[in-house]
Amino acid sequence: TVIYHIMNSGAVKVEAVFEAGDKRLPEMPRFGMRMQLDESLDNISFYGRGPWENYADRNTASFLGEYNQTLNEQFTWNYVRPQENGYKTDVRWVKLNAQNGNGIKISGVQPICFSALPYTAEDMDPGITKKNQHPSDLNERNFISLHVDLKQRGVGGDNSWGALPHDKYLLKGNKYSYSYIIEPLKN
Repeated sequence: TVIYHIMNSGAVKVEAVFEAGDKRLPEMPRFGMRMQLDESLDNISFYGRGPWENYADRNTASFLGEYNQTLNEQFTWNYVRPQENGYKTDVRWVKLNAQNGNGIKISGVQPICFSALPYTAEDMDPGITKKNQHPSDLNERNFISLHVDLKQRGVGGDNSWGALPHDKYLLKGNKYSYSYIIEPLKN
């Protein structure tokens, strides 16, 4: 269930709840939402773990603080093949602004996670028929793909690259809920 509360200020509070009940479902890769933003919102500031990408099981070297970056600094080019990257955890708020200062601010009611990239998750998964085998094969989109999540599965690989994440970094629950507020920013 997703509920949108439209406030007089122009802000929107988003509440999302997932309940599987008694059903036994497979593990979720992430619980969150994805949206497309105008490509001009390429100045990114946030209060969370940074400055580099980090994940639930890979964030002890990323310190809580305020960071100012650009969209181009979000993508990690040092992976041989395109894959999930640029994620930030324990985020309290993230702002995406255009050069003129206009943009949006997203604040978690609880800590959230986000990634903002000029590529979609599908672009980075080579799949069966795709030809995106290397980062240089990717074509930037004319929008920003923004993920705003409660959490994402850990990356694992702590004793070898084939190791799965520890159980506490897996999303095996039958109920998840989170909320965040989207506010317009005007210069």
